[in-house]
Parts: sequence; structure tokens; C-alpha cells
Amino acid sequence: MTDTGKALGDLSQRLSQIPEATLVELVWTLEGKRLGNHTDHTAVTLLGQFRPRLQLVRPLRRMSAKRLFALPFEDMLTNAPPGKEKIIGKISRAVINPAWDLLVDKIGRTEIDQIDDEIRKIGRGTISWTALGHRLWPQCATALRDTIVRGEKTVAYRAELIPKLGGPEMWLDLQDIADVMEIAEEIQMMRDNLPPKPIVALTDQDIAAIGNVVMAVDAKIKARAPVVVYALVARLDQPTEILSIFVRVAEKGMAGSTGELASITTEVMVTDMEQRFEDVRRSLSSGDGERKTSVREDLAKEVEHHLVGIQKGKDLLKGTSGAAAAKRLDRVRLKLKDMIAANIIENTSKEIASVLADLKRLAPMAAGEGDIAEVQQMEDRLLALQLASKFAGDLGLTQEVKDELKRVETQIEGHTGKMFGDLRLNGLTPEQRDAVEADLFSSVRMLELVSGAERAEKTLLEGLDIIDVKMAEAANAAR
Repeated sequence: MTDTGKALGDLSQRLSQIPEATLVELVWTLEGKRLGNHTDHTAVTLLGQFRPRLQLVRPLRRMSAKRLFALPFEDMLTNAPPGKEKIIGKISRAVINPAWDLLVDKIGRTEIDQIDDEIRKIGRGTISWTALGHRLWPQCATALRDTIVRGEKTVAYRAELIPKLGGPEMWLDLQDIADVMEIAEEIQMMRDNLPPKPIVALTDQDIAAIGNVVMAVDAKIKARAPVVVYALVARLDQPTEILSIFVRVAEKGMAGSTGELASITTEVMVTDMEQRFEDVRRSLSSGDGERKTSVREDLAKEVEHHLVGIQKGKDLLKGTSGAAAAKRLDRVRLKLKDMIAANIIENTSKEIASVLADLKRLAPMAAGEGDIAEVQQMEDRLLALQLASKFAGDLGLTQEVKDELKRVETQIEGHTGKMFGDLRLNGLTPEQRDAVEADLFSSVRMLELVSGAERAEKTLLEGLDIIDVKMAEAANAAR
């Protein structure tokens, strides 16, 4: 890791420890600092470091004309790297700044400043921004549509604009933004009326809200109906639920043109599943989680969640024309299998052998010595392995997980067995007690993770009995 990368990593770790109330205020201040200056690198870098935590805390964000512009397609944003092939239903976050610069030039700085003034007057009150959006979004829609039409007609103009946007993929993203802007009020109305992202379940009232938006979009610009699909899938905990949602909408007599969008709906659903897998893979390969002590456990939970969605999708596609989509879901499943094998199953027993060999030094003791991070990372591997055993059958990895758990169990029991044998043979001094007990407790914790509480407790009691006996013998010998 470079010095800069390490510095950012250390910064990220410190920022993750900031109390939630302080985080909210700091984000509010940073976003104010960035207003009107998206090249403020300090604010941009810090907000980027906060992003994973902001997704959990979801504080009230400082509104601006630019944020208001992006609000209707906020759920569709992706952090995919520049140059990546266009993803249906997704818009690269990197296109926002150049698109906004283009809009400010087209709409005029005076109008944008007036909207920002109106936003500042409202302040931090929790309101719907649709009223102000009613003023901004149609202007954005007109400006972007004019730009796209001109770009399609004039090759030289498009060739001049594409580098400013960041590449040909961004030109396609700009087209998607224009589509959203043309029905932005309807999309934002749906966002306002649905539960927060990620949506796990929808009530009949929620389904009616979706149906109302579908009918409104059909009446306004029927060709923009796919945008409703994109925006809705992006808010779902499981993208595969989109099929059953539109069935419920149809049962209310509000399906509108969604019945004509079966192929697009299926495509978006499967692509979203693939994208979520890519996000997990990219996070692993980039080392984003290397400072976390639960990175593999988190991975196991994420994969288990994806597998539920994949199976739901395959069940819904049975008996339909979605055979090709089902095959794509199977390919995602195979990728998940490879990910679990490489990051959770393989080498766990080898790594634990290395930790066990040095456990007296690593094990955390009451006085504060030891390397708790390395022990926690080992526990993370074992927790992930146990979690993987629950869904290993869905990936065809049952035997592999079982074998690895057995190897780990054998190593831990071999370690504690040798420890007990050494104690019985060589005894124990008061100076050695803390290190031996720390070794015992850490070993028992690992054993509990792979073999369960009953076996772990039996081993712990056996070890403590030996320690007590040997300490008594040492005390008698000292008299």
C-alpha cells in the first residue's frame, strides 16, 4: 500500500469512530463547503471516506440546486470505475459534475443561484423537495434533450462533448439522466411515498403508489416507462422482487404499460444482481475491507443474501420466456461459489495453524499485550466459514466446507492437547499464568466458533483445572 493509501486508510478508521451526532454536523459543514465548488478536494475526499457510513446513518443531507437536480436518480447511481461498459438502469456518479456544469451553462447561473437562495431560506427542515424540483427539473429536461438531439445530429458536437463528460459511456448516462428529468416529478413522488431504501416489503398502499406513478408516466410520456423500472429496482433489497411487485400492481388494475416491459424488467433485475456481485468483488480486490475485522463474515452474509435473491428470481422465471435470464443468474451463482471458495474456504486451516503456533504472543491479555487485530481476523475467518456452511449446499460446496471445518477443528484440538500435555509435564509458574490463560481463552473461542459451545466449554474447564492444579503444585513447592 502507498503512503497516501495508508494515510487515507488510517483517516477512514478514525472517521468511522466519530459519534453519529458529530458525523451529521460534520457532513453538513463539509457539504456547505463544497457547495458551488465541486473541485474542493478536501471536502470531496472526506465525504467519500464517509460514504459507507452515510449509507447506514442516512443523515439529513444539505440540499443544493445540484443535489436537487440529482435527487430523482439518486438511487440509480453507481460507483463503477470510469470506462466500464454502460449498465442498464444505472448512472455513473462521475457524470453528475460535468452534466451539472453543462446545465448551469444552458440554464444560466442567475436562475441556479435563485434556486440555491430558495433552498437556503428553507434551511434544514425535512420537507418534500418536489415543489422546487417542479421549477428546476423541466428546465434540466429541456436543456439535456436539446443537447442530446444536437449531439445525435452533429457528430462534431458530440465528439467535442464526450471527453468533457468523461467518455462515451457518460454520453449514454447523460441520455438516461435526460429520460429521468422528463418524468422527475413522478419518480420523486414515488420515492417520497415508498419506504426508505433498501425496501424489504411493500404494503398495498405502497403498491398503489407505484401504480399511480406508472399510470401518470404512461399519460405523460409512455416511452419513459422503463425509467420507473430502473428507479424501483434500485430501491429494492432484492431486485428479483420487481416481478412480483408488478404482478401486484396489475392485480389493482394499474399495470399500464408495465405489461409490455417484461423483457426490460427481467434484464434490469438480472443486471442489478450482477452489478451487486461486482460491487462485492471490487470491494474485496481493492482492499477496502482490509482494515475491518469482519470482512469475511460480511462477505458470507452478502453472498447468502444474494443467493436468496437468485433463487427467487429463478423461481419467478420458471415457465416464462426468461430462460436466458435464468442462465445469467446461474452464472452469478457460479461466481459467488468461486468467491466463497477463494476467500473463505481455501487456506483457512493453514492460516489458523500459523496463528495457533504464535498464539502465546498474539493472544490478548488483561495487561493489554498481544495482537488482538490478528486474532480477530482469524475469528472473522472462522465465523465466515460457519456462515458458509449454511448455504454451501446451494453452491455445491458442502463437502469442501465440511472438510475445512474438520481440519480447523483438528488443529485447534491438537494445539490445546499439546498445551495441556506441556502443562502436565513441565508445570507452570505464576509469571507464565497470564500468557497461558490468554492462549487457552483464545483457543477455546476459536473452538467454539467451529465446534460449538459444549465442546468449547469442556476444553476450557479441562484447561482451567490443569492450570489450578499446577499453580497449587508450584505454590507448595515454594514453601
